[in-house]
Amino acid sequence: MDSYFKPKKFEYYRKNTIYEFLGIKLYKKYLPTTGDIARKYRNIIQIKLSKSNRIDELYRYEKQTRNYELRHIVGLIGFIALFFIIDKKLSYFDIVFLTVLNLYINIYPIFLQRYNRIRIIKVLLNNGRKSPYDK
Repeated sequence: MDSYFKPKKFEYYRKNTIYEFLGIKLYKKYLPTTGDIARKYRNIIQIKLSKSNRIDELYRYEKQTRNYELRHIVGLIGFIALFFIIDKKLSYFDIVFLTVLNLYINIYPIFLQRYNRIRIIKVLLNNGRKSPYDK
C-alpha cells in the first residue's frame, strides 16, 4: 500500500500541488468537523507540537493521514456500489445530488489527506529527515 500513499509526481506543479488548484485550502478552511475554523473554535489540536520530539509527531500524523484516506476510499467504493444498486430508481436530480455529496464526503477528503501528506513530507525533508517512503 505504500506505493499508493506515496505522493506522485503528477500531484506537483512547480512549487504548488494540484490540490491547491482544486480549491483544497478553501475546503480545508470550512470543513464542518475539523476545518480550520471549526478547530480554532473547538480548540482541536491535530499535531501536538509541544511534545518533546516534533519529528516523531509528524511521522505519526503522516501515518494517520493514510488511515483517514483509507476510510474515505472505502466510503467512496461503498457509495459507488450503493449508487449502482439503486440506479434504476434515481431521477436526474438524485444522480447530481449524490455525485456532489460523494465529492464533498469522500473525494475532497481524500484530496485533503494527500495534500496534508505532501506538506508533512516537505517539512520532514526540510529538516534533514527522510520521507516515510524512502527505504
